[in-house]
Amino acid sequence: MSKDQQEEVSTQTQVGKPRRTNSSRFNADEEGKRRATLLKRVHVVRTRGERIQVSFDAKGQPIGKEGDELQSWIGVLAREHIPIWIADFRSVDLEPRKEQVWLEVVTSFTVDESHKKQVLKSCGESAKCFRYDLYQAFVRDHIDDESVWQRPAKVVKNYPTISQDDWERFITYRRTGDFKRLSDQGIERRKKSKYGSTTGRDGYRKRDQEIFEKTGSYADRHVIWRDTRIKPDGEYKNPSIKIIGDQIDELTQQDTQGSFESVGTEDILTKSLGNPEHSGRLRGQSKFVKQAQYYNAMHLPRENPEVSFMKRQLAALERTVQELCAKHGINRETMAEEAAPETVDQHNSFKASCTLNEKDADAPDPQPMPNESKECQLFLTDFINGGEVLVALGRAYMDCVPTDTVYGIPLGAGNVRVTISVPKLKRALLPIPTNEATYIEEAVGGFVAWPKKLVVIQSSLSQASRGPSQAPDPEAKGKKRIKKRAGRKKLQSQPEVQQQTAEEVPLTFDFDAIPIELRPLAYYAQSSLSDGSQISCPPQQSDEMPIYIGYEDVYDFITFKEISASSIMVYISYLSDCCARAGLDQRFVFISPFLVSPVQQNVDRVAYIRERADNIIRIITNIPRGRLVLMPYNSGQHWILAVINPWDDSVLYFNPLGNDPGEDFQQLITLALNDWKLLVGRGITKRRNCNTLIQTARCPIQQGNVQCGYFVLGFMREITLNVDGLALLQNKTSYNEADLNLVRQEWTTYVMSFIQY
Repeated sequence: MSKDQQEEVSTQTQVGKPRRTNSSRFNADEEGKRRATLLKRVHVVRTRGERIQVSFDAKGQPIGKEGDELQSWIGVLAREHIPIWIADFRSVDLEPRKEQVWLEVVTSFTVDESHKKQVLKSCGESAKCFRYDLYQAFVRDHIDDESVWQRPAKVVKNYPTISQDDWERFITYRRTGDFKRLSDQGIERRKKSKYGSTTGRDGYRKRDQEIFEKTGSYADRHVIWRDTRIKPDGEYKNPSIKIIGDQIDELTQQDTQGSFESVGTEDILTKSLGNPEHSGRLRGQSKFVKQAQYYNAMHLPRENPEVSFMKRQLAALERTVQELCAKHGINRETMAEEAAPETVDQHNSFKASCTLNEKDADAPDPQPMPNESKECQLFLTDFINGGEVLVALGRAYMDCVPTDTVYGIPLGAGNVRVTISVPKLKRALLPIPTNEATYIEEAVGGFVAWPKKLVVIQSSLSQASRGPSQAPDPEAKGKKRIKKRAGRKKLQSQPEVQQQTAEEVPLTFDFDAIPIELRPLAYYAQSSLSDGSQISCPPQQSDEMPIYIGYEDVYDFITFKEISASSIMVYISYLSDCCARAGLDQRFVFISPFLVSPVQQNVDRVAYIRERADNIIRIITNIPRGRLVLMPYNSGQHWILAVINPWDDSVLYFNPLGNDPGEDFQQLITLALNDWKLLVGRGITKRRNCNTLIQTARCPIQQGNVQCGYFVLGFMREITLNVDGLALLQNKTSYNEADLNLVRQEWTTYVMSFIQY
């Protein structure tokens, strides 16, 4: 399939033009028509226990006949393993299927792990092409007919893996408003495409190989881009391409003469097309080629992104000056001559420096204008729950002025220039989108404008996201909080934040912003806990250590920031007391997050999971049937709640983000319950070594990035203080501010009851 067709797949066909599809795959019964690819040779090789040897060039492209077979095999796997009803190949629900595709590839071909991302990307594009062909051949002209719900006979015959349910889900999505909106957007984008190639499938890759076989060296990407748009008669495909082709020839001649220098992506092709490269995209090269691989193969220097940005900024400024001069009829050369300064004695000017004409040895060197970037966190305003949401990490240029530009567009008042390095919420909308990027993930590695008030410089951050740590020292009362903060662990991924201490970043309450119900504890903490003193709260079980709450625990909880494991344990004690008073204490058992969460770093992973699994086994060994186990768990950056019924061999996984459990959690639970079943012996209703059923349960979904701990407290409250708490929780879709404030008030009141005045 040509590059044009691949673009058409994602954008739909332009209105008024003939549809270009690979519908011949659906006409296998007609004489001379192409049948669906089966690749019998691959199956034969697999039955022998062998693999096809695939060679890759220096750019990372599969080459030769084997490379073509790999591409075709990826298409076969895409049709077999990727559902036709899927709307987004990036969906986490597809991860198991992607792993299956990769396993099938490495079982049949010798492909290194470093090519996995490119293989899966190709699989996604093949699946998208297949869905497009199905839509065009069987659905588009009959979208409103009732007969469209029945699988066509040709689909049933050629693609038996497509079930009737798959087909109905496929049709259902094609009838939605979202699909219609995306289709219309694609049509509009397609109208703007003027530079389609004339080659077939993988035209860039094959043309690159042809040139290499003839010359022994790789051609520049502008050569491949131009060659793939020339028809067999030697003419360009259309006049628009001819203009670009002539520009390429002119710049190539300048490059030969030494008057043009290519640096990084600012090369002949970028200059000719007139717009910069996206991060991750490299025009004129196949989808297998990354930018780093291209530059390494071509031995080209890669330009610093800051230098590239400054060049684009200067070019935009130059264009603005030219436009203004043309508008007002100003001759720039004449203006420059008139503005040339006369030779005068600079010492006689009262505004001049005495060092203009001769160097003063005692005078300090002039300081450059500050334009340094600083590590930062980037936030967006949470209009639903208030506050801000962390969406990305990056670097910010805080010394910008409103007239500074990003890709030729002024920043505007109150904004700064930032570059995004680590996206936290990939599909979050940019606060100030550009022509090239709308979402956070699309701006990674590039520059965007960002409201200054939503940029937090790394050096000003007081702490990282909180996870559980070891229990605090009971003798720590009265000590300064310089080296350790009770009940929490700083993340290893942010060493700069870890090195800060409580004394370096003093925490003070803004009492006017605190709800009235929470102020008494805030006043007490400000006056009595700021010296390092702590509040001792009783544990859930009488044989456990007391829970110590320090100033920062109180500060974080009252100011609605990330909460520590100590704060979680305090609320567990509160719920245990409530259950005991209501006679419900025989229904639930709590497990401390200190015992099960992955806190320690740089340890034997298998042994560490074994240790935490033993903690679970020790607690659930003697519980009777019908009792549920509530286990708050923190991976280091996020709180979730697990509700375990060991006798039914089931686990409900309540995640405020709605994601499925991670690998550490799955291995921990499976190991603990399997060993527990071996320990108790009889009475298990299921086979002894079967895998534990971990089900992601429905629950309220958080909107901000610091609410997970409070949601977990709400989950535990919902479950323990209601007769049918599990069902109530799974039927609830959201928590409002009043729900979370109730939890905060209960926690605050409970802690206040243990203050000794």
